[in-house]
Amino acid sequence: MVFSILSKLTFALAIAVQLVSCAPTDSIITQALNSHSNYCARHHVAGVSWNQDLANHAQGLSQTCVFGRSKIPGTGQNIGMGYASMEAAVNAWYSEVSNYNYNGGASSNGQEILHFTQVIWKGTTEIGCGVTSCSNGVFYVCNYGPPGNYRGQYLANVFRP
Repeated sequence: MVFSILSKLTFALAIAVQLVSCAPTDSIITQALNSHSNYCARHHVAGVSWNQDLANHAQGLSQTCVFGRSKIPGTGQNIGMGYASMEAAVNAWYSEVSNYNYNGGASSNGQEILHFTQVIWKGTTEIGCGVTSCSNGVFYVCNYGPPGNYRGQYLANVFRP
């Protein structure tokens, strides 16, 4: 009986420690804000601020360890897996800049641009991100509010560096 109770308490404590350790740290928040804001500044756009509601949702999604999107209605989202840090994830999303045609507001070569454009979208003012170390890699999620990537609005929201 005592062993059973101790086992249950130990198990509950282990789960609680795991959940706490998965919460975004100040370092994750700083990396997310600095990376996004630096790229925004490069493209003549105001930086972003932290939104804890967006972060809570992003953290919950990252903790599923299932690589897939699950957005809050009215928000944007970037996801990534396997990067060494939040900064590296944002850098990878931004790297799609090489595919973007500033004159046409679309991909210049048919390759992905949506991660890049969301990172620097003029109309986006807030982000919230989450990170979880999963058995198949580290899962990064950033939610954006208001969202970017509206068809027909690229030229008004994505500027040359």
